Amino acid sequence: MAGSILIGLLAAVVTLLPQIIEKFASKGQGAFFGPNLLVWLQSPSMILGVTAIAILLQRFYLRQKDGSPTYDGLSDIVIHIHSPEIRDTPARWTAHGLISFLFALCGGTVGMEGAAAEIAHGSAMRVRARSARWFEQRRRADASMGISAAISAAFRAPFAAILLPLEMGIGGRTLSSVLSALAALVLGQFISRELGLDHFDINGALEGFHFSGWASWASPFVLGGLIALVSIIFIQLVRYSEDSLQDLFQIKAWMRLLFAGIFLALVAYLYRPAHAPAWTILEEIFWSKHTAHETLLIFLASSFSLIMVIAGFGTLGIFWPLFALGGMMGFAFNQWAWNALPGFSVASGCAGAAAMWGATLGAPISAVVLVFEITQNQQLLLPCLIAAFTAREVRRFLKVPTLYQIQLEARGMKLLDGRSAAVLDKLTVRGAMVSDHEMVHEHEPVSELYQRVLKSPYAFLPVVNSQGIYLGLLTADIIQEAYESQDPSQVLSKLVGAKDLLYRSGLKVPFVLASDRLSASAGLFRDFPCVPVVADDRRVVGLLFVHTVRLAYDREVARRSLSL
Repeated sequence: MAGSILIGLLAAVVTLLPQIIEKFASKGQGAFFGPNLLVWLQSPSMILGVTAIAILLQRFYLRQKDGSPTYDGLSDIVIHIHSPEIRDTPARWTAHGLISFLFALCGGTVGMEGAAAEIAHGSAMRVRARSARWFEQRRRADASMGISAAISAAFRAPFAAILLPLEMGIGGRTLSSVLSALAALVLGQFISRELGLDHFDINGALEGFHFSGWASWASPFVLGGLIALVSIIFIQLVRYSEDSLQDLFQIKAWMRLLFAGIFLALVAYLYRPAHAPAWTILEEIFWSKHTAHETLLIFLASSFSLIMVIAGFGTLGIFWPLFALGGMMGFAFNQWAWNALPGFSVASGCAGAAAMWGATLGAPISAVVLVFEITQNQQLLLPCLIAAFTAREVRRFLKVPTLYQIQLEARGMKLLDGRSAAVLDKLTVRGAMVSDHEMVHEHEPVSELYQRVLKSPYAFLPVVNSQGIYLGLLTADIIQEAYESQDPSQVLSKLVGAKDLLYRSGLKVPFVLASDRLSASAGLFRDFPCVPVVADDRRVVGLLFVHTVRLAYDREVARRSLSL
């Protein structure tokens, strides 16, 4: 518990440190520590200086440490969780956190939450017991604490910060995430209030917003689909850039850093407005300090810079930049498509920001909660919800993975519902199913079905025909509803059987073979809480639940850890 709180406090300090430096520099005196320091830090040439530091760390420090020379950010967090056999060190995460911090300080299109999460994760690894690295739940908890604390401090949105790791499949102990997120929020607000630091504020810009007419109702759907396409292009460009840099420079990682740093410096020299922190840019756009065409230029410059940062350096600081890119798209969409509906531009921008998270990160719920926590405006919940889920479903329909999933697949790791596909492929459905279930014949009447479900340890009854072949699955609520609706005075009502209930409900539950690998069950539990298991002759042999899959998976992970 104390460790979670300390992680949150550390993340809050790291997140606010650039603003603290700017605050004291603006009041300082002298040639160096004064206003000149801000000019020097915000100069595009500083990006080249940060690149030089990153190259030195790569060649003389990170290369000497255990772990992969490739670093992406989110995908490395997931690899750390699912691959205990790969050596990883706190120093590696702290070094990458330092690089992310310097880029955020000097305008390298990196969110400050990246440095906070990376340094917090490295600190969590450092203080935990040496044996804890073999326990997946502990590794998940460490990763979840760092991300939750960083998001809470950077956005001042603790509930979204707690939801995000869960929605992305990182998991971990929820209590640890709650404590770290709340600690980061409390200290962040205290420091901001005492020092008078700025924070993202658009409440005044939302005055007068309301749904009016078909255009405002159609806008979230259209915007969600549009941003889904934009996010797909963004994801593919990141993957293409990573592959290109890898092919160009092979094992010379420092050359990839140099190329990416030069590209970032050129973008900063060519268009300075995109050189500011993401939250500052988005706030200015929402307050109409930039025209629609300037917004488009900032969007393009920020997008290409973020792509190069991810491909060349890797960072966890992608949450604020992605949120800002979606906000720019949403704001510009209302300006161009609907000729700036009164009071709707900022709302459209918030919906676009939520849609960008929903499509690129696969986290629509946390995105909607984040917008609500930032704005405290209940009217934004519906448009953000529509846009975020539309964007996610369009990306899924086009069968494009999220940003970190496509990076994981490129590095040889595939996840299924937040679990390693390599582990699931080693397990069979037979080893995870339960077999102490009840089965009912298709002609059994409702009264007998009701008695059977009362005795069954599970609220699901597979229905079979006279040959024992699987026909469908009945749930306790379907049986209870039919039982209570029966009229005892009508003889025909007593003839209603299990097969009739199946046809009436229209419920078609798929089944899996007992000989299948456990990976075959991936995605089935999104629509059904229980999946029947059948033999090769389609006779029911068991039931499969989410919790039984998790238990089988955890046992295999523990066995592998012990063997290592």
